[in-house]
Amino acid sequence: MWSPLQSCVRGVLICALIGCAPPAAERSGQPPLPVAVSSLLAAAPSSLGPAAPTATSTSTAGKAGIELCADCHPDQTDHFNQTGMGRSLYRPDQGPRLEDFSPEKATVTHPVTKARYRAYVDTEGRYFQEETMPGRPGRRVVQALWVIGSGNHTRSYLGKVEGEVVELPMTWYSRRKLWDMSPGYEQRDHFRFARTIKPECIFCHNDLTPVIDGTMSSYQEPMALGISCARCHGDGTKHAAQRLAGKGPPAGQLDPSIVNPARLPPQRQLEVCQQCHLQGEARVLLAGQRWDTYDVSTPLADYVSIYMKKGPRGADFGIASHADRLVQSACSIESGGKLTCTTCHNPHRPETPASRRAACLSCHTVEDCGDKHGAAEGPAECFTCHMRKGGTSDIPHVTFTDHWIRRRPAELTKASVQDVVKPTPFELVDALEAHRTGPDPEAMIRLGLAHHDVWRFQGRAEHLPEAQALLEPALVRPTGRADAYWALGRVRSALGDLRGALEMFHRAATLAPKNAILDSDVAQTMENLGDLKSSEARLQAMVGPAGYRKDYRIGWGNLANNLARQGRVLESEQAYAHADALSPDEAITVQNWGYAALSRREFAEAERHFLEAERRDPVSGSGPFNLATVYLATNRLAPAKAKLDESLKLDPTYAMAYWIRGRVYAEEGQLDLAQRDFERFLEIDRRNPNASLELSRLLLQRGAKKKARDVIEAALASFPGHPELLVLATQAR
Repeated sequence: MWSPLQSCVRGVLICALIGCAPPAAERSGQPPLPVAVSSLLAAAPSSLGPAAPTATSTSTAGKAGIELCADCHPDQTDHFNQTGMGRSLYRPDQGPRLEDFSPEKATVTHPVTKARYRAYVDTEGRYFQEETMPGRPGRRVVQALWVIGSGNHTRSYLGKVEGEVVELPMTWYSRRKLWDMSPGYEQRDHFRFARTIKPECIFCHNDLTPVIDGTMSSYQEPMALGISCARCHGDGTKHAAQRLAGKGPPAGQLDPSIVNPARLPPQRQLEVCQQCHLQGEARVLLAGQRWDTYDVSTPLADYVSIYMKKGPRGADFGIASHADRLVQSACSIESGGKLTCTTCHNPHRPETPASRRAACLSCHTVEDCGDKHGAAEGPAECFTCHMRKGGTSDIPHVTFTDHWIRRRPAELTKASVQDVVKPTPFELVDALEAHRTGPDPEAMIRLGLAHHDVWRFQGRAEHLPEAQALLEPALVRPTGRADAYWALGRVRSALGDLRGALEMFHRAATLAPKNAILDSDVAQTMENLGDLKSSEARLQAMVGPAGYRKDYRIGWGNLANNLARQGRVLESEQAYAHADALSPDEAITVQNWGYAALSRREFAEAERHFLEAERRDPVSGSGPFNLATVYLATNRLAPAKAKLDESLKLDPTYAMAYWIRGRVYAEEGQLDLAQRDFERFLEIDRRNPNASLELSRLLLQRGAKKKARDVIEAALASFPGHPELLVLATQAR
């Protein structure tokens, strides 16, 4: 049992727990991660285009599918179906099964969290992926509804969670014939079953399917399956109708009803491929454009900006960097831009060694190579010597061809160390800027959005102030771009300017009304500013009796949190129950439900919810941490410490667990262990002033005034004028 003094301190500890770990705002596209995890991991709503029309769009790009073209062009369509593009996305029962689903091959242990992932096929032939944590209760299973990728290099899998299309955690790597984590899932805070496949992602992997506005990645059914003729030739319905009616232009004249890339200027030919094969650091649409409506009759520069790192290119290359690498080649430069992708690649049929060799010999001769190359002796493949093969910088287990053609590509790796100047990390340039004519008043806005995206989705904090420096002056004059106001709101919020963030969110919402994701940001910012009533009204307009998204679990969850903070217990309980019924597999709703009960000191009810949250999410450290809070509140110190240890074993970066365990150690007199935990707390979460407060108090208690002063001074640089830090600064003199 705790002593009377310990009981008093324990009460302060529990109050701090409830205050520092309230119900967490539920966010679209974000997995139920610990409360302290940065909101950088939250995916941005991407169905919102620059003008953000509220009606569901109708895409024209995919209407002329392969079936429409096959009657007149059977040779092209039959062979196209054998190419990687023709097999880009399909349902599991529509294509050949290349994967090895044997249990020993189809089970992968995550390298950091040690969670276990398994891919399997049931007796009805349906694909699934499962997540478990050895030694812990619970499992998560999501069905794979689509296979994405031709299988030439990889196959990944898409499913649905709460109506949103998501990527699943496991990928089949065809060349090495093994299962492993999907690209980007090797890190601790990966998205598990919550990485939404937004329109800008599906844009390059499939024909365009209309996205439902106000959602992350919900699409009109049925989803388009595979890339079709329309992605390179545009909407062919008018062309087909004219031909079926016996109409068309005179022989030898251009047909305006269809795009024939072979008749386009070289740069426009290249753009047909660049729409997918020039990835860049960020892509930002021009005003009035949407990700689900592109037609190649529009010049790419009039549709999107593609931002690249400024400076020379090094040895690393990505799996979708073909166009950028190609234009570095002497072949491209000396051709005056006439060398395009189709010089070497026939998009309608798979390549052969002879076709690849013929592409090079269309410009060069065998004699150019000389006898020492052996080219005169047989059908040598030129690219094997002049285009380096290697691993890509963004996809594991893949060997790919670098499209930078060089005399001696092996020297590139050596030269890149010495010759390539490392660019300033936040310098981005628009690869298509030179092909855009006329004034461009929104160039600064798009560049600011690019820096925002690199900060938000790649976690590169150096781009945050650059995004602010560009967006603040660019948005002094009104614009119709809701996405720009929304982005600046996120930037201001990240920098601590909540009132400024709310101003930008309101401007965005005026341009994009009835957008549930945006309204959630508005409501949460209002709540963070202490305006619970206005926040509630915003959420009620979304999910209430007259709401426009009554089935939105995140809206219901945030409304429940709001009502709980207002002390309206019955209403909050009803809202939590409704949110949980909408998505009974999500842990964050019952976790928040538990904290609402804990705040009312209903410990048995809180424990019941936390146990259910732990069962639903056996991987996160939040499950045992939540239970530790109940055990501390009910005098169960030993199991509380055990749960804190368990939490940190699952997630050694869980800052709040270090905080609370450090306090427990301090109350037990284990000051060395307490100091270790507070130092780790500060190391992980420097944006939380409590880390500096706890550590400096303990250092002062131990007589280490100089070290305490160093901690306080560093903290005051980040939190100037913080009253508690100022008091401690006086004590440390």
